[in-house]
Amino acid sequence: MDIFGIALLDYQKGMGDQPYRIHRDDGWRAEDHAERYFQIDPWPHEVPALSNISGHTLDIGCGAGHHLLWFERQGIDAVGIDASKEAVEVCRLRNCKAVLKFDVMSDTNDGKLSRADTITLLGNNIGIGGSFAGACTLFERLKGLVKPDGQMIVTGIDVTATDNPTHLAYHEKNLAAGRRRSEMKMRFEYKDQMGPWISWYHPETSEVEEIAALTGWDVNKLETLDSGFFWVVLKQKA
Repeated sequence: MDIFGIALLDYQKGMGDQPYRIHRDDGWRAEDHAERYFQIDPWPHEVPALSNISGHTLDIGCGAGHHLLWFERQGIDAVGIDASKEAVEVCRLRNCKAVLKFDVMSDTNDGKLSRADTITLLGNNIGIGGSFAGACTLFERLKGLVKPDGQMIVTGIDVTATDNPTHLAYHEKNLAAGRRRSEMKMRFEYKDQMGPWISWYHPETSEVEEIAALTGWDVNKLETLDSGFFWVVLKQKA
C-alpha cells in the first residue's frame, strides 16, 4: 500500500486536508503535508542544478508532477516515471503530457522508454535504491535509460549537517552495525492507514562520488549549499 501516493491523490482530489507522518525505525516521527509537492516552482536549492538540463529528459520518481509541469513550461521535452500508480494518476489528473508507471529498480524497459539525454533524480530520489548497494544498482540501471553521452542530475541533502542528537544517535547506531550513516527504514501514516516499512538512503556527497566511481559515471559538477542540500551532475564514462 502506497500511503504517500494516497496522500498525494487525496490532495489532488481536494480531500487532503490532513498531514501524513513519517515513522523511522528508531521511533523518531515527523509530520508533513502533500501540499508542498504541488507548488509551482522548483525548490530554491534545485534551481542551479536544473540549469544544467539539456535535451530529452527522464524524471525518475516524478511524484505529483511538480517538476514535470515546470519542465513543460520551460519547453523541456520530459517524461516522468514513478512506481506508484497513485502518483501516476495524480500526474495525469494534472495534465502532465508524458508519464508512465514504471519501477526503475525492477521493471524491464522493453522499448517503453526512449533513451534520454538527461536523467533527473530530484528531491532526494537517489533514496529509491534503499541502501548504498541499492543505489549502485540504481545507477547501473539508469545507464540503460540514458544515451552514451548523456548525463544525470541528482539533488540530495547532507545528513551530516545536523546537530539533532536523535539523528546523530541514529547515524552512530547505523555505523556501529556496519551500515552507511544514512541508510534508514521508515513508513508512512496517513489518516487511519499505516504503510509497510521501506528502506531509504540519503547519501553523503562523498558517497555519491563513490557510487559513481563504482558504476561507470564521472562527477562533472558538485555543489554543496549552505542550506545543507547538494546537487551533482554526472556523465557516463567514455
